[in-house]
Amino acid sequence: MRKNINKIVGLTLCIGMLTGCAHTPESSLVKPKGSKAEDAYTEAEGVDMVKEDSSENTKDKNTAVRTTIRDLLNAPETYKSQTTDDSAKLVVNTDATVEIPDVEKISAISVTPAEVTQDLLDRITDAFFSEAKLYTSDSYYTQTKDEIKKTLDELKEDVANGNLDPYNYGTDEDGNYIYDIYGEIEMYEQEYESAPETKTLVEGRPVAGSHETENGTAENDFSGVAQMPDRSEYFYKTSSYGSDTLSVKIRKTAKSGGEKLPADTIWSEYTSFSEGEKPTEESIGISLDEAKKMVQEKVDKMGITDLQFSDWSYALCNSLEEDNSLSNLGSGYAIYYTRTINGIPITQTMADGGALEDMDSTMETWSYESLYFFVDKDGIESMSYSNPYTIGETKTENLNLLPFSEIMKTYEKMMVVTNADNMEYEKSRVYDIDRIVLGYARIYEPSTDPHTGLLVPVWDFFGSRKVEGDYDGNSYSDITDYPSWSFLTINAVDGSIIDRDLGY
Repeated sequence: MRKNINKIVGLTLCIGMLTGCAHTPESSLVKPKGSKAEDAYTEAEGVDMVKEDSSENTKDKNTAVRTTIRDLLNAPETYKSQTTDDSAKLVVNTDATVEIPDVEKISAISVTPAEVTQDLLDRITDAFFSEAKLYTSDSYYTQTKDEIKKTLDELKEDVANGNLDPYNYGTDEDGNYIYDIYGEIEMYEQEYESAPETKTLVEGRPVAGSHETENGTAENDFSGVAQMPDRSEYFYKTSSYGSDTLSVKIRKTAKSGGEKLPADTIWSEYTSFSEGEKPTEESIGISLDEAKKMVQEKVDKMGITDLQFSDWSYALCNSLEEDNSLSNLGSGYAIYYTRTINGIPITQTMADGGALEDMDSTMETWSYESLYFFVDKDGIESMSYSNPYTIGETKTENLNLLPFSEIMKTYEKMMVVTNADNMEYEKSRVYDIDRIVLGYARIYEPSTDPHTGLLVPVWDFFGSRKVEGDYDGNSYSDITDYPSWSFLTINAVDGSIIDRDLGY
């Protein structure tokens, strides 16, 4: 089926843009990060908390009680404020719960990439595909002469009918078609000459280590298709490339019985601007508890014991129709896992980390550890596992954190500073922050050591953002309310701003 992919790519970009080039805001609040900042991570002095016991039978009226981080920071259960810029076009409304781990101290902990072993790859493969036939992508997707001829006939028919843009890619700034149909025909004619009459499927599975490929040496590289006993199929890929020390992707490509899913099928979190009704447990056809149980069984089979369920959201499965509209193929749950250390979770956000400061950078980078699933009534539809960590030594046992009131001053100032450039061309920008979260984030200094990081406590601010403006004479309104999009991240130790996309 031929489709214009622009709209479905847009869905991907709204998430993918978060891992692209990014810049740390210029401000006196931006301080050294990574290993250079460790000198600022001082031990907190012990504090004894006492409270008065009103009981008449208690002789000792000062009774020691447990001192938590919330007590030490003098942080409330909720926080409310409003901040605007000088133009009043930027408004930051905060009416938020303040989520703080119920612990007495927070440490700074060293972290490095975990070794990618054959045992790890085998456990993942067997957890999903122990009963499947697993074929290499090269052999599975090899086109026969008959398949290539069918495509050639369609393209030549398009030319004969004067349809030189069958996929609706449009034209460039000079009016030339972006899609080169004549070049495409020439390419397929060349492939036809060497194409086999029939396919020869080759079985394979991921192998740890370096491998020689057509494009050079690749690490932990495998791409394949798993055919299940019920005739459903999954695309399966492992690799270590770019900012990923390990990336494992599994995605269903055919339903039970063999019915193929559209090639541009994509799962995404449900938001207020998603096309289609908000999912419910009834519309999904499986309860959240059942979905979580299904996922946990896979996590156990993979042997991933150091990550735990952390969050979930409703999710939609979409594809693109011929008329450029989105077709809702179903609904389900997005289920996220993260690491918890000494009672403190790594805060889960939609940023991947490992982005470059500019497109010309040749710096080696490192993305965050990540594990998430999309699940519907038919089972696990998609899984992503990336960049597992090895936890190292504790650098500072009991960190001295800034008071909550000081963090809020920084937050209110920096929400204005980091949005200043946008207000030059927008009519209005309104934030509604409803969650303030204290948790761990991994920071690092890629220019010095791209594979040594530090887990430090940070404050993240979640909610929604509404933007109104004009573009080419047309008014537009855009709402962003991804549950895991953090609009600002502040280092809880020194008050510096951390760019979630960059990872420092």
